Amino acid sequence: MIFGELLVALTVTVLLSALLMSTFLKGEQRTRLIWIFLIIFLTTWAGGIWVRPFGPSFRGIYWLPFLWIGIIIVLILAVSYPRRIPKSRWETLEMLQRIEKQKKLNQLTYITLTLLFWLLLFLLSLAIIVRYFKM
Repeated sequence: MIFGELLVALTVTVLLSALLMSTFLKGEQRTRLIWIFLIIFLTTWAGGIWVRPFGPSFRGIYWLPFLWIGIIIVLILAVSYPRRIPKSRWETLEMLQRIEKQKKLNQLTYITLTLLFWLLLFLLSLAIIVRYFKM
């Protein structure tokens, strides 16, 4: 059962990550894909096993909860991803000024988001482990 759910979560994650990568991540931004993939995978797996089973089953595994959780997470990531490119010289200058101001906060932000990322991975892994030991 664990192996089947792992495969369903992995399949859904690969499909949704490929869709996300082809739509939003271009060029140098693809280096972040492994971390995005990991977040989508663990969230899909944890959500798929904790949500009440519904929909059709394949060999005893209800795959629709995995798909819905994966789609929701990918939509959240897609909405939060910055995509707007400046259109004029003035917008570019304003953007550069904002970037200069934000450089001072980058170190603290980096540390905070890194801690949040590892905490999220730990909690999602813990949710998966607890679910299987609860059975």
